[in-house]
Amino acid sequence: MGGIDRMIASALSSEIKKQLPLDVLKKIERELFLEHGMSIKLSIEHFHRFSSILRKNSTLDVKKFEKDCINKIIKVKKKDGKYLVTIINSELSDLILELFGEVETRKLISSLLEKEYTIPQILKESKVPKTSGYRKIENLILNGLIIESGKVLSESKKISKLQCVFHEIKLEVKKENVTVTGIVTEKMIEKSTSMKTILDV
Repeated sequence: MGGIDRMIASALSSEIKKQLPLDVLKKIERELFLEHGMSIKLSIEHFHRFSSILRKNSTLDVKKFEKDCINKIIKVKKKDGKYLVTIINSELSDLILELFGEVETRKLISSLLEKEYTIPQILKESKVPKTSGYRKIENLILNGLIIESGKVLSESKKISKLQCVFHEIKLEVKKENVTVTGIVTEKMIEKSTSMKTILDV
């Protein structure tokens, strides 16, 4: 698990539920739970499991179905060895805008755009107080905007290093329309289980 899976999990699972016939959806939800102890939302982070259960329980062209659903959430385009990820889903772009609208959260994200840090390093770099900083970092992890990139040894304890899923974020504001586009590295795309469906990685 990794990459941008968690960030799109909520929006993508809603889209999948909307598109599947009710009887097929019920079968898939039941089997995912019985075999893997997962909901559809959680299975987005382990996309091959969702795919294999969908394949077993439907006559759909699974690859096409998954591609169509993902393309309603994000559009991905490769450019100069990096990927441009444009958020299509309005709830997801609203969430990102909301997070960026909050000063301390914006500082936390900005400190991780091109770097990997442990939580104490993030707080030091962003100059965000510990009390609110820990809570906001937790929220960013839950929403999939920052992910664990590895472990480092600190005072004989292994602690997580974190990074932002985006290398750069662009907001384009036009009349009645705000577009959120993130630049994502090839490595981040390769970590993502759902991206293998729409890209040849």
